[in-house]
Amino acid sequence: MKISAVILNSGRAPVFRSETSEKKSNSDLKQDYKNFVMPVGIAMATFAITFGSYQIIKSKPSAYVKTLAESMGSAKNRTINPKNLSPIASSEELLGMLSKLENKNYVFNPENLKNGVFRADLHSHSIHSDGDGFVKNLLDDAAEYADKLYSKTRQKFVFALTDHDTVSGLKEALDIIEANPQKYKNLRFVPGVEVSFAHKVHNSSNPCEMSELLVYGVNPYSDKVNKFLDGIRQKRIDMVHNYFSELAEKYPQTKFSFDEFVKFYEFKKYGNVMNIHWRAYHYAQTKHAITQHANKFGKNPEEYYSKIMTDKQNPSVGYLKETVNELQKICEDAEITKIFQKYKPHFENGKLIASSENTFEEIISAFKDEPNIFMAFSHPCWYARTVQNPIEGLKYYVEHSNGLIKASESFHQVYKNPVTDDFISKIQQATENLNLLNLGGRDNHGTRLFIR
Repeated sequence: MKISAVILNSGRAPVFRSETSEKKSNSDLKQDYKNFVMPVGIAMATFAITFGSYQIIKSKPSAYVKTLAESMGSAKNRTINPKNLSPIASSEELLGMLSKLENKNYVFNPENLKNGVFRADLHSHSIHSDGDGFVKNLLDDAAEYADKLYSKTRQKFVFALTDHDTVSGLKEALDIIEANPQKYKNLRFVPGVEVSFAHKVHNSSNPCEMSELLVYGVNPYSDKVNKFLDGIRQKRIDMVHNYFSELAEKYPQTKFSFDEFVKFYEFKKYGNVMNIHWRAYHYAQTKHAITQHANKFGKNPEEYYSKIMTDKQNPSVGYLKETVNELQKICEDAEITKIFQKYKPHFENGKLIASSENTFEEIISAFKDEPNIFMAFSHPCWYARTVQNPIEGLKYYVEHSNGLIKASESFHQVYKNPVTDDFISKIQQATENLNLLNLGGRDNHGTRLFIR
């Protein structure tokens, strides 16, 4: 009988398997395990004994997993066995992994797949924010690869779902895992969320831009977290309504409609995402310009607008001028732009006014008392390109994060020009000097995990 023992990434439980169809008694199997393990000095490790389809698991769920099971059970009014959430990694476990992972472990390419080098993806999105993939498809893709990785390297695949400003996808992921934990046994799933905040910039046409933080180890059933995330979504909805109401008073001949905005500017898909104010602005400009054009030529403005906008999503006036021949002479309205200035994030007398976005301080306040979580800078080079002194800026956020920022996405996989390798290295060195751990992700928005 051939016996194999495997130490999990977390260092918690070697998995003991019998590779024969012969069935032995529990006492025989335990003696086999003792004979194998004792010589290598890990007799005290917890372990699982598998024979046929029966498995005895003695690994102890983390405090985080127990909390998730309790919160989930309370929400569903039934008991959730923490062992059924065993594929979920705690922040403590993830932080322990980060020091062992290198840039190459986040790089998805044929060679790394073949050799089992690709081991982690800590940044991804689903249909619950601006991704195109269903949570189950993403999890199944991760699990399929995790099985292959484990068979090749005895390493588990680390995967995080980090939708923008929402945890609804995490709740779905927990349901899926809890229903069939064995399917995801070689996966270390990290519940996360990506949150945005407004800040002052220098190297941009706008005085205020957005950056993001990745939050790991989230409890999607936390009342405080849900209140915070529901609040930012409501702020964005209120901003759009208020902007359109003011425009309607200024331009009564143009029918600005929130429902129409939702239809043609994908609010249902992007409602949880930062910068929704720009979509509201583009809608306002295009609706008014098309209405003016329709009235000039005796057309029904509403029918004309719907006809032009069919199969177009999130267009600007400039885009319509280039793609619709009869609209070549339409232009943006200066007053609509002027009114927009007070609805987008901006500064007044040095104070940040963010009616539709978070501030950094609001994010820290929302998460500072949450157990288990830590934060990382999302793709920090995008932030660094827009500010005058990025190193001091990153330092400020770390020092004012209440100890929550512990890592940086130094190995972000989809940087594009003009971000250079030298600049990436410079920012990585700066974050390492701040004692931040490195992590990475593919920032996937595709229908499947490995198809962008």
